[in-house]
Parts: sequence; structure tokens; C-alpha cells
Amino acid sequence: MRVTNKMLVTNSLANLNRGLERLEHLSSRMAAGKKILFPSDDPIGTGNVLRLYKGLEETRQYVANNDYGIGMLTATDGAITDLTAILQRARELAVYGANGTLPEDSLYALSQEINELIDHAVQVANSTYAGSYIFGGQETAQPPYSAVEDEDGMISEVKSIFDSISGEPKGITVEVGPGSLLEISLPGSVVFKDVFEKLIDLRDKLAAGETGQISDTSIGDLDKVISEVLRYQAEVGAKTKRLETTKSRLEGLDINLQTLISKTEDIDVAEAVMQFKMQENAYRLALDTTARIIQPTLMDFLR
Repeated sequence: MRVTNKMLVTNSLANLNRGLERLEHLSSRMAAGKKILFPSDDPIGTGNVLRLYKGLEETRQYVANNDYGIGMLTATDGAITDLTAILQRARELAVYGANGTLPEDSLYALSQEINELIDHAVQVANSTYAGSYIFGGQETAQPPYSAVEDEDGMISEVKSIFDSISGEPKGITVEVGPGSLLEISLPGSVVFKDVFEKLIDLRDKLAAGETGQISDTSIGDLDKVISEVLRYQAEVGAKTKRLETTKSRLEGLDINLQTLISKTEDIDVAEAVMQFKMQENAYRLALDTTARIIQPTLMDFLR
């Protein structure tokens, strides 16, 4: 086969362009800090990195879910603490009003304080977290409780959105891990089941001077309600601890996934610099060799 000058020039340019492409690719990898810029660089590594990134994204979503759950449960715990204080104060007033020696106006004053406690309990029942009513179950956009007052300004009834819901109300459920669901809120129908009824009953008995009934039934009823509320608070505490443990484990997994991703796609700087210098030297050598091969010019023939 006869080799012409045009063939020499064409092949030399092609070789030089390939060398430049390799230099550009190595330069891009160094600038990006990644050894996989295109799937063709490492098809197996690309697949592994994509799976790792997917796992990292899922893990971070679980961490966010756990954070939300911890916040919701912490707000619930604070509200239940306030409710417990209300009930314990109501019990103190019940014991004070049950001794049978207080005058009628004192008993009426106690009933007025109980009425204020009922109003406070309604406010606690309508507590919110991040714009959601924490005791509304899955109905988080509207207040779950509303007080109805009589003409004297006394709370005669506390209405609930659960009165119109058939079946057992459910709380908010989030996925806190792969295939792991946790209910992170308690419906008010559970926590406040007998609270308003017993407080209104105590207030009315104090106003009517029924001290014997207070001693026989009201104090015992309040003790049962307080016991139930404390049981729910213990449940909230256990769930909070579980979420904190789960979040800590997920954060450790997040770090491990980032480490694996870095090992798979990040460049070894020292190795990348060495490869770049080797390719740069090869390109310079190619330029020098090409210059030696394609020497004749028109001026050479005119001499």
C-alpha cells in the first residue's frame, strides 16, 4: 500500500486529537474530583453508585421522618404534661371542696377555677405542631375540640370532631425505616376520653355544694383519669426513645453510604495527577514525532 502525505497528515491529526481528548477527559475528572464522568467510564461502578445514591436518598428521607416524629411526640409529651398539671390541680380543689366545712361562696369560687381549668384543657387539646393539630388524629387541619358556653359564661359542653367519626380514630403514621411504620400521634378521643366530662361534673358538684358526692366519686374518677393520662405519656416517651435510637442508626448508615460512594466515584488525586502528566508527556512526544515525520514544505522544494 502506498503511503501518501495526505494519509500521514490525516493519521497524525487523528492521533493528536485522540491524545487531546484523553487530556481533556483527565482534566475534566480532576476538575470535577470524580473518576466517573460518564457511564462508559465504568459501567459497573456507575450502577453501584446509582444504587448507593438511591439508598442514601431513602436513608435521608427516613431521617427526616424520624425528626418529624420526634418533634410531634415531644410536642405531645409537653401537652400531656400540661394536662396532667390541670388534672392534679383539679384534684387538689376537689379534696379542698370535699371537707364539708366551706361556705357556699367558697365552693362557687372553686367551681369557677375548675371552669377555667376546663377552658385551659380545651386549649391544650387544640395544641399544634408545625401547623398540625397534634390531637386531631388524621384530621390535622381543624381544631379537634371546641367549648360551648351557657348564658352565664360557664362551659356546658366540649364538642369534638371525633363525635362525627365512625370507628376508632387513628393517629398520624410515618415510615421510620424500611417497612417500619410508627404511629406518632395520639387521637384526642383517647387522651381526653373522660377528661372534660369529669371536670364538668366536678365543677357542677362544687357549684351545687354536693361535697359528699365529690368525696365519694369525683376524686376517685380524677385519679383514674390521671392514671390513664400518665400511661399515655409513658407510651409517648417510649416511642420517642425508639425514634431517637432509629435516627442515630440511620445517621450512621448515611455516613457509611457516603464513604462507599466516595470510594467508588471520587478520584485519587495523586494518581490522577500522575496519569495527567503521563498523558501530557505522551501528547508532547506525539507532537514532536509528527513534526519530524511531516518535515518537507514548499520552501524545501524551492531551495
